[in-house]
Amino acid sequence: MSETPEVHGTAENAGTTAATRKEPAPQMFVLAMSKFSQAFDAGDFAECVNWLKQADSLTAGHPDAVTAHREACARVITACAAKGITLALHTGNVLKQHRDLADIIATCAASLTEKYPDDQGKQAMATVIVGYTSQLSNRLNRVMAVEHYVTSAEKLDGVLDNLFDIMSFSVKLDSLSEEALPGLCDRLALAHTAASNADCSLMWFIFKRFSDWDKAELYCRRAAQWLKHNVESPGKVDPRFDECDATPVVTALERAADALKRRQHKQSKKLLKAAEAALAETTCV
Repeated sequence: MSETPEVHGTAENAGTTAATRKEPAPQMFVLAMSKFSQAFDAGDFAECVNWLKQADSLTAGHPDAVTAHREACARVITACAAKGITLALHTGNVLKQHRDLADIIATCAASLTEKYPDDQGKQAMATVIVGYTSQLSNRLNRVMAVEHYVTSAEKLDGVLDNLFDIMSFSVKLDSLSEEALPGLCDRLALAHTAASNADCSLMWFIFKRFSDWDKAELYCRRAAQWLKHNVESPGKVDPRFDECDATPVVTALERAADALKRRQHKQSKKLLKAAEAALAETTCV
C-alpha cells in the first residue's frame, strides 16, 4: 500500500509567501547610499545628487530601498534650504551659491514627485515643493540679473520666503530631518551674526538717512523666525549645550524688529544691544 506524500503547501501559497517576503536592498544600492552619506556629511550636496541618481535605478522591487531613497532626497532639500537661509543672514545678499542650491533642490524635488504612489498627502507635499522651487529659481534669476552687488531687503525677503516654505514641507517627508538642520546653538550663533549685521545697517547722527532700515529689520525678524522654527523642526543636538533657551533671544529680536520697522533709531539701537546681551547670556554664543 503506497503512502500519500504529505503536502506542506500549495504552489499558490508558496508564491504568496515569496511575494510578501521582503528582499534585502541590492548590495550596490547599499554602496551608493553609503557614498551619499559620506558626501552629505561633507556638505557636498552636488555629489549627494550624483549618488542618489545611481541609487534610484536600484530601488525597484525593494520597498525599504524606495523609502530610504526618497527620505534621502528630502534630507538634501532640507539641508540646501537651511544652507540658503544661513548664507542670506550671514551676507545679506543673494549669491551664486543660492542658485546652485536651488538647482539641487529642483533635482531632488522632481525625483520625489513620483515616489509616493500610495500616499496622496506626501505626493501633494512633493508637488508643492516643486512649485516653491520653481518660484525660487525665477526670483534668483531676476535678482542676479539686476542686483549684482547688493540685494535689496525686499528681494532677499522673497528668497527667504521660498526657502522657509520649501523647508517646512521637506522636513515632513524625512524621518531623519534633524540630520539636515543646524542645531539650536548653530542657530543662536547665526542670530548673533544677524543682530550684528542689523546694528551695522544703522548709521549715527548726520548719516542716519543712509541707514538700511528694511535690511536691519529683515535680519532681526528672520533670525527670530529661524530660532522659533527649532521648536517645530529641531536640528542636531549638541550634548554640551542642551540647556540653551532661545526664548529671551527671540523676544529681544522681535522687539528690535518692531522698532526698526517703525524707524525709531535710538530705540532700535537700544534693543539691538539688548538682543546681543541676551545672546551673550546663552551657553552657545
